[in-house]
Amino acid sequence: MKFVVEVDDFYLDEESELAPALSNHVVRSVVDQIWERINKKVDEAIRVTVQAKIEQELTAKINIRIADCFASEKITLRDGKEVLISDYIKDRFQNNTGWSSPQESIVKIAKEYGNEMKKRYDYFYANQIVQQMHTIGVLREEVFANLIEGKKAQA
Repeated sequence: MKFVVEVDDFYLDEESELAPALSNHVVRSVVDQIWERINKKVDEAIRVTVQAKIEQELTAKINIRIADCFASEKITLRDGKEVLISDYIKDRFQNNTGWSSPQESIVKIAKEYGNEMKKRYDYFYANQIVQQMHTIGVLREEVFANLIEGKKAQA
């Protein structure tokens, strides 16, 4: 073990002798450090043991509660009312969760995705037209550069 003794905290009374006072200061400092280290180790050991015990008991209680729910096919709500699990899930899906109609939500997401794909296709098609016009010499170089840069800025 390594101990560091600060002599900045050491002071000598006028009546005391240096050697015994310094010795007592070193002994007190080392003992304090040992107690501090022991306390840290004990606290950590207690914390780990208590945490393991609590996790074990909570896991057992949770597993029992889940098994009871599936066996009875019922759950108890916060207000104490018992409801069938299937009714509870159906109610969650159809009420205020933002998924009032799963089919409508899926259709909405699909339409948004379709619109995004159309925009990308329109951009690609317009880009191809500009490229072909430039290739055959219909567009001047400045116009072509402005159109391509304009398209890149929009994308």
